Amino acid sequence: MMPTVQSRLPQNLTLHVGREESLLERLRSETASKELVLAPVELHRRNVQRRLREAQSSKEGVEFADPADIGKALVQNTGSPAKAIDRTDRLSMIRSVLTEGDPPIEGPAVPSDPQAIEQVRTEIENVTGFHPDRLGRIRDAASERSTPIDTDSAELVDAAVAVQRALRRRTEKRVSEVEVVRHAVRAVRETDGALWETTFPEISRVSLVGVSSVPAAHADLLYVIQGASSVPVHVHLRRGTGSYLTCRLPDLFDIDAPGTVVFEP
Repeated sequence: MMPTVQSRLPQNLTLHVGREESLLERLRSETASKELVLAPVELHRRNVQRRLREAQSSKEGVEFADPADIGKALVQNTGSPAKAIDRTDRLSMIRSVLTEGDPPIEGPAVPSDPQAIEQVRTEIENVTGFHPDRLGRIRDAASERSTPIDTDSAELVDAAVAVQRALRRRTEKRVSEVEVVRHAVRAVRETDGALWETTFPEISRVSLVGVSSVPAAHADLLYVIQGASSVPVHVHLRRGTGSYLTCRLPDLFDIDAPGTVVFEP
């Protein structure tokens, strides 16, 4: 499966499944280059750092970061706001949206509890990034299900989009850290990689590690890094979840204009 999947991925992106040592071997040996290791979970960043220490390898050529922090640095370099509201603020705003009915967010499948609504919004954001192509695909998939799954799924997607749109109207900050990353993706793409080069001029390679899923926003960030800046990207997947994620990755990258959303930019 791997050679077939690799041929469907962007040219400068290399996929590794169940080969954790390949990252460590590269970090140990290539001291002349600067590698950015993206790990969304702090524990995974610490684990890689610990294994480098145990191997008595230098970490001078390696920078560890959360993809959200990379998004913030890129957005800040554009002069745009990079601060996002937290979950508590989102829940408060969602409660107001539901109380005021502006816009009306209702339907048999749509929960009335703010926390449940936020969970739906988060899931749709992670899977689609609110990109029109991905939203279209998930709606098409829903329409092929049997009743009432088809109608219920469509209602949940529409509710997530409506809530996201309402939250955007109610704050001058970013609705979430994921939205910060999307803004960074658009900015890198629209500057043909110049924003990435000026923000991270020393980075010669990027790796994504320690993930049990790949959110759409993270896939889009990798896509524009390897495409607009020609920096090679490596995605390291664990053996247990690698098979599922390997099948999903080509479709994640198969979109036009990464970072585009169904709302006004």
